[in-house]
Amino acid sequence: MVMRILVVDDAENVRYSLRTSLEDAGYAVDEAADGDEALAKLRSGAFDLVIADVWMPRLNGIDLLQTMRRSSPATSVFVITGGAARIPIESTAAMARTWGADQIFYKPFDNEDLIAAIRQRAAG
Repeated sequence: MVMRILVVDDAENVRYSLRTSLEDAGYAVDEAADGDEALAKLRSGAFDLVIADVWMPRLNGIDLLQTMRRSSPATSVFVITGGAARIPIESTAAMARTWGADQIFYKPFDNEDLIAAIRQRAAG
């Protein structure tokens, strides 16, 4: 069975880059532009992994992660972040870890490293 991945990022170019790399690696990929859109997609279908940016409009990645840990705790979540203007990247990563992120990637990252982490997680 093909792993289903939801990519959540407000930057269209990031979603496109991740989608093409992940599809080339054999995964089924859907996209959401923010946390609200991601929650709607999560309610309508099951995903094995969510890859979510932290800083997005409407519902950010930390709030998405908190909601997911209550509603679908078994779904793996990888957080991607480039930091924010007033919040150090380390603080963002600490928040993501506190709320149960399975892995954190700092932008810019190599898509191949992300794919390797997905394969490692799938292998258990």
